Amino acid sequence: MLSSIPSLLFGAITVTYTAVPLELKTAPGPYTSTAVIGIKLGTLRVDGGPIYTPVWGNTTEVASGTVKVKGPMSNGSNEAMFYLMSVAYPNGESQPPTIKVFSGAFLSIVSLPQNWVTVSADPFIVELWLLNTADTNNNTNNPSTTCSASDFQMNAAYTLESFRPEFSFVTANRPDRNANSMMQGQTGNANPSNGTYAIVNGNGGPDSTPIVESTAYTDPDNPNSPVMTYVDPSQIVSYSVFLSEQTKTFNLSEAVGTNRKDVNTMTITVSNGIAGANYSQKVIFTDLTPVSTSAEFRMLPEESGPNPIPFKLYFDSTEVVKGEAITWSSLQNGSSNTKTIRIGGIDQNVIDSLASGTYSDTINVEIQNL
Repeated sequence: MLSSIPSLLFGAITVTYTAVPLELKTAPGPYTSTAVIGIKLGTLRVDGGPIYTPVWGNTTEVASGTVKVKGPMSNGSNEAMFYLMSVAYPNGESQPPTIKVFSGAFLSIVSLPQNWVTVSADPFIVELWLLNTADTNNNTNNPSTTCSASDFQMNAAYTLESFRPEFSFVTANRPDRNANSMMQGQTGNANPSNGTYAIVNGNGGPDSTPIVESTAYTDPDNPNSPVMTYVDPSQIVSYSVFLSEQTKTFNLSEAVGTNRKDVNTMTITVSNGIAGANYSQKVIFTDLTPVSTSAEFRMLPEESGPNPIPFKLYFDSTEVVKGEAITWSSLQNGSSNTKTIRIGGIDQNVIDSLASGTYSDTINVEIQNL
């Protein structure tokens, strides 16, 4: 006599939340109206699934209602009320979002009839925003706002008054559980028989995940008030990098010993900078051989058998340490910032011991802000 025991296979999910630097932006996120101004707080990403009844648990942990933004405004009030908004993409980021205003003890994230999300190749993305509107129609031409974007002043500092929120992310154990049954009515606590606090960034349970970057709290007089600046995107200093060569072929004898062979020229163009001001960037060079395998730059033979050829890389006259940042300082506004990439230091004895052939390497260049 055989008995059949039904089993359920649940897809494992990985949940991460990334807080971002606070910036005031017009027409923020999915909103198209320039009357709307907002602050992106961060992005929740869920890989795996399906996800049943995703809920922001205990929304009072986050900021139920409005948040006060304080700073100079042309309307003379010097403060505006912003709404915390959940912007979810249950069908992928290329599809229209589900936008909801935080209120009450908990908030369902999606509004699909079945109230669950299938995550396959694309992750489930939810953004958290503070906006000067509670309008959930992101394409409205005349949103109702507490204070128009035009009232804010460029390059002025603004603070979020007493705003140090945390959140919890809750999912149901099965698709037939709705948010109310899972969150035990209006108490905001997950019912363990119906729902589960997801592990976010390695932490679970209520009040588990900070929403705002700790570096945003920079005002010693207001330790719980994040500080941000309203900057015109067209005025933000930006950097673009150009390499004169994609490939370079040369004879190895040109880079033997103290010889230096010019193989490329790097140009960094600084846009929206101030004439005469100095700017800096970090430049990191690596190649096909990981640093953990070899600290040397090495040319590898195209045919198997011969040993690689170590060489030294120079950024102008500075010898490069593979994987370590070189600070390129004194960058000026415009495109006059150039440096030459050179190869040298090849051992003649190594060349003499190898069969003739073609040896090559790929140099990777990474640029980072200081």
